[in-house]
Amino acid sequence: MARLLVTVGMGSFPFNRLVAAVAPLCAYHDVFVQTGTSSVAPPCPHARYVPLDEMRERLAEADIVITHAGPGTVRLVQRLGGVPVVVARRRALGETRTSHQEDFLRASEPAGRLRAVWDVASLPDVVASHGEAAAQLVESRPLPPVLAPEELIAALDEIAGRLCGRPLP
Repeated sequence: MARLLVTVGMGSFPFNRLVAAVAPLCAYHDVFVQTGTSSVAPPCPHARYVPLDEMRERLAEADIVITHAGPGTVRLVQRLGGVPVVVARRRALGETRTSHQEDFLRASEPAGRLRAVWDVASLPDVVASHGEAAAQLVESRPLPPVLAPEELIAALDEIAGRLCGRPLP
């Protein structure tokens, strides 16, 4: 039995499709779902929102994190050493205002250290095969090193300068 954390983020749009799709997993795994504004209640422990300290603890303890395709959450799970299972909110389904999550997931899937799920009906199979698939991704797709604060500032200044069309002072 794996410990699963499902998080849909803090946005104002419900993500009922993902919350409903985890219901079958609750029968076979220790699942906790952060449901946000979703109107669906899964048959396992859940809460609309989770305090930051508790969320960090749950992220660190989870065997598998299933998350929306918010880049911040995806990157956090990766930096904690995990390989997130990622489901993009879809604009066409009214789950977000833009296609940014779909765009991010499409761009990240080919070389990123994550498992993209485009059809939530496949979640049980993805969870069942996650151990081996995650180990292969960790081995074959290392994360870039964390930048020192000075390097990060320099990189952001360079990007901002390009966007502004001039170097920053």
